[in-house]
Amino acid sequence: METILLTEEEKNNIFPYKKVFILSTILKDIFENYFNYRQYKRLKENRPIPKELVPLGLDQKKHEESNKYSKAKLEFLIISSICPNIIDLLIIYFDLYPIQYNISRKACTYFRFNPEKEYGPLMMFIIFELIRWEIISLPFEIYETFVLEEKFGFNKTTIKTFITDQIKTFSLYTIFLPPIVSILVYIIIKGGKYFYIFTEIFFIIVVFIFMWIYPNFIQPLYNKFKELEEGELKDGIFNLAKSLDYPLKKIYEMDNSTRSAHSNAYLFGFGKSKRIVLFDTLIKRLETKEIVSVLGHELGHWKKSHFIFNMLFVFTYIFILFYLLQFFMYEKSIFIDFGFTQKSTFIGLYLFFQIYSPMSYFINILQYFMTRKFEYQADNFACEIGYGEQLKTSLTKLTEENKSNLDPDPLYSMVNYSHPTLVERVRAINKFLDLKSKKN
Repeated sequence: METILLTEEEKNNIFPYKKVFILSTILKDIFENYFNYRQYKRLKENRPIPKELVPLGLDQKKHEESNKYSKAKLEFLIISSICPNIIDLLIIYFDLYPIQYNISRKACTYFRFNPEKEYGPLMMFIIFELIRWEIISLPFEIYETFVLEEKFGFNKTTIKTFITDQIKTFSLYTIFLPPIVSILVYIIIKGGKYFYIFTEIFFIIVVFIFMWIYPNFIQPLYNKFKELEEGELKDGIFNLAKSLDYPLKKIYEMDNSTRSAHSNAYLFGFGKSKRIVLFDTLIKRLETKEIVSVLGHELGHWKKSHFIFNMLFVFTYIFILFYLLQFFMYEKSIFIDFGFTQKSTFIGLYLFFQIYSPMSYFINILQYFMTRKFEYQADNFACEIGYGEQLKTSLTKLTEENKSNLDPDPLYSMVNYSHPTLVERVRAINKFLDLKSKKN
């Protein structure tokens, strides 16, 4: 690590990075909470249920129940996001990160790490950050699980399961995050002028490794999986996969009911070894043809190569970030303005992502726009293969079960939802089916 020395002229011309970060974070929070306010106001209005949903079995009472849940979730979201943001801003404003980094360096001596090298202080700093975030987030997670979700009948998690899940999650972050960041810092140091090319390659490798590790080794730490029993449902899914040339090898049932009443299904696997996972809550809630229609939608994502488009978006985004990093990472005024007296590759990386973080909110909005388009395309695909009506009923049942908001504020849903709302999807499905019937 190198001590930062500035001339008098440089000291007088330091760009106010810290003030820009604090101001941009506050502006982002104002922007975000403006949409939260719009949604909160709409929920209090108790608007009538959209007319397209009435024939599907939803009524005003169910609409009001979903509004109550959405309102409680929104109130929790606002509080649980504002509190950590205030803490982060105070840490930045009072230059507490340099103090934490110095403590990390001193802690290295207890573990026989060299405090003058990058990697020992880096690992200790990350562990301290994980501990800090666990302390901050734990009360909110307890409230969300045992008060909010319990109140609306979703929570199935026991105290024992909650505690063991917390220990597992913290342990996994502690095991994986420090070495991954250490390798990343090593690549940046050794990569030279074009380090961003090597960091992109490393990121792609890590993503694909975790796509294999997560469903095969990490997810089983939390849930039990068993192969789906022989019967009409299993035959229907395999027949659908075969008709679409999807190389399905196994179908699993996951015991999600031990933690939550929410339902879902997902696909995973590489090459010619694909697998499908169904939540047990989904199997209990939907009829066979409705479950097959949901998987028709999921297979629509596969058929339309949406996964590839999403990966290209993420990889391009990461490449741009690391390309921009080279212009800021060793800028002396950034370190000085945030209270550091020594340059470090890791701290330069950390500060860059801190400064950039308010922008990520707006990138997410762009990504949501893209994923919503993909959802419509997957719905259309399910309609094309003959599951349009079943998809409508299955989406309705899942929305009802999850108490999802039936009529959110349009601007709020635009900036917060990765999926179209139920009424938007039903309208699109009806339109597609009408056009299909006219052609026939």
